[in-house]
Amino acid sequence: MMKQGIPEQIKLFKFATKALIFSQVYQVRDFPRISALASNQDAAVNVALNFSLEEGRIPCIKGEIKLDLALTCQRCLDEVSVHLEPKFQLAFLKNEQQGEALSANFETILNTDEEFSTIEFITDEVLISVPMTPMHKHECASYQDTQPINKQKRENPFAILQQLKNKE
Repeated sequence: MMKQGIPEQIKLFKFATKALIFSQVYQVRDFPRISALASNQDAAVNVALNFSLEEGRIPCIKGEIKLDLALTCQRCLDEVSVHLEPKFQLAFLKNEQQGEALSANFETILNTDEEFSTIEFITDEVLISVPMTPMHKHECASYQDTQPINKQKRENPFAILQQLKNKE
């Protein structure tokens, strides 16, 4: 099979029938929802997609994406580099019965769309793998308020009950 650049629209059944293999290098800025999270807009996003038909009629995509994102550390609010390498095996089913004979290695997706956006598809796979709270691996200094906290002596709210108890 010949490797070639990925078309803007994925034609699922057509690509799977021909067992096409695509690979392409994008930049983070090509993915609007990802570029909103990351500060490294020029970073490379390597994408490889392998289309196939399983069980003779179920279109599947095996793929791998490699990228480094510069995200905000949720502990110190500085930049943290996060390396992501999501790998996926997706089977697109028209109904749930189709998936019964399918290998358990595949994640099944109920999908009736024959065609969908390549950029949106890749974006979804990347966003699934982004950590919820990106942080440095080392112990970074957490963000601290520059104003000292004035500690006030507070009265115990149950002191009045203690007084009532002592009177009895």
